[in-house]
Amino acid sequence: MATSSSRPAQSLKQELLKAVQARIDRVRAKDGLTQAQAAQMLGMTQPRLSALVQGHLELFSLEALIEVASKLGLTVRLNISRPYRAS
Repeated sequence: MATSSSRPAQSLKQELLKAVQARIDRVRAKDGLTQAQAAQMLGMTQPRLSALVQGHLELFSLEALIEVASKLGLTVRLNISRPYRAS
């Protein structure tokens, strides 16, 4: 069961997954690769890549998406900062 303190972490993880997924698909499309071509290049099946493109992020870990992004020549960076608070 998720505690109230883990909810923000889960939300952040979902945001990270969505951001990496979106970038992966933009690069695939920009490079003119079909899902089948990209899947072969990435070492995954076309149905698995299709699941990723369709946003079935529950099937993927953040680590797996970072690995996929890396195979596409992308670098994933995480910026950690404190939210701005007006005094």
